[in-house]
Amino acid sequence: MTNRKVRDTVFCHFMSTESHLLSLYNALNEADYDKSSNITINTLEGSFFSNIKNDISVLLNNLMVVLIEHQTTVNPNMPLRFLSYVDELYKRYTSSYHEKIYGKELVKLPAPEFFVFYDGEDTSFEHQILKLSDAFETSSDKLELTIHIYNLADGMNEDLKKKCQPIDEYSIFSNAYKYFRRQGMKIDHAVDAAIHHCLKHNVMTDYLRNNQKEVVDMFSEERKCFRKGGRRKLENPYHVESDEHGYAPSKRASQFAMFAALRGYS
Repeated sequence: MTNRKVRDTVFCHFMSTESHLLSLYNALNEADYDKSSNITINTLEGSFFSNIKNDISVLLNNLMVVLIEHQTTVNPNMPLRFLSYVDELYKRYTSSYHEKIYGKELVKLPAPEFFVFYDGEDTSFEHQILKLSDAFETSSDKLELTIHIYNLADGMNEDLKKKCQPIDEYSIFSNAYKYFRRQGMKIDHAVDAAIHHCLKHNVMTDYLRNNQKEVVDMFSEERKCFRKGGRRKLENPYHVESDEHGYAPSKRASQFAMFAALRGYS
């Protein structure tokens, strides 16, 4: 599992709840949908008939289908990838009345929206737009798909973060992890310190207390990749006694937190 896929997994795992996705949709569209809204998480996980998978997709009130991807590298081919995702979602959406597609009655579809949340090291942009037509060999307006890319780096898209607490908290965790890695910390050290930092400052608290082992395991997969498939046996550095909440910072994380205090990551 690559560094990209590890953080993708944490992002998707944390954000894939109805409340978090509703908060994100409202923030992106200045809407005010509440918990009574009909929300269906319909992320593509692959199937016997199709191996297409995406990060997150959600159907809201059968009116909108929102597709979300997380990336640490901007991929200019994302419009083409989103096209395959939405095609598969529409096939599944219309599967129960497939015959109507060939009839006289107009088949209604939820309107699609496409978003990428960028979580890499590039701070040269805050918001980007990618279009499918950018890839066409010749100019054409006959088919279009537009993606909005939001950079989650520190100091960027602060209005969005203020409106959507889950995105704000995830960005704090991710930026802390990136900060510790830039200081030369090993992967396991950096994730340990990032978790400690977040719990100390009430960031992603419930998620990290309930899923700390899973988060550690996700990053442990990245560590194994850096060790070329885990050629030498690796011990689990995270086995520590827990408090009543299931969390106890390791001595290493506390030491790192002292160091990080000098740079604002205390």
